[in-house]
Amino acid sequence: MSKKPKDEARFEDLVAQVEQALQQLEGGELPLEEALKRYEDGVASLRRAYEILKKAEKKVQLLTERDGEVSEKPFEVEGEEDPKKLF
Repeated sequence: MSKKPKDEARFEDLVAQVEQALQQLEGGELPLEEALKRYEDGVASLRRAYEILKKAEKKVQLLTERDGEVSEKPFEVEGEEDPKKLF
């Protein structure tokens, strides 16, 4: 089995990190310094997760075939938010 480099986290792991940061921040019991650090970590994980999603989206577009030819077809999810609006 091949292992991914440390800097290439799995999407699921990143989502779990974001969820954990949210829970801790919503708990309201962290000192300010630690809350800011958790927020920064959560935003960084969220950005990396979006990068992974973008790469997956590009693969889906490349693999979409119509009449034997590869055609680019945008991958849209109903109710999808623009990640640029989140930051």
